[in-house]
Amino acid sequence: MFLTRKGHVFTCGTNGHGQLGHGDTSDRPTPTCIELLASIGSVVQIAAGPSYALAVSDDGTLYSFGSGTNFCLGHGEQQNELQPRAIQSFKRRDINVARVSAGDEHVVALDSTGYVSHCT
Repeated sequence: MFLTRKGHVFTCGTNGHGQLGHGDTSDRPTPTCIELLASIGSVVQIAAGPSYALAVSDDGTLYSFGSGTNFCLGHGEQQNELQPRAIQSFKRRDINVARVSAGDEHVVALDSTGYVSHCT
């Protein structure tokens, strides 16, 4: 997973759970831009777990994609997401994410006020 200076996200590698974010489960041998993220504006930070990934946009929206096992995507379900999907529970509570970190089976997000949220 790569983040460019212009805020575009590129991914490559195996893709069995949709963790590359291109809307399918096809492996990519070379870095390919995630078009959906490019269309929403600039991404300012990324994080990757073992089979899922996260991206923070410049407006503080947190997107997740890949394996939904153990609820790591933050959508309240264990469904795989083949494309980046905004975490609506943060949007509904007007939480703007500043940083995110991905672990083996957990995600931790820091909001713009310094509050830490997590899902396990």
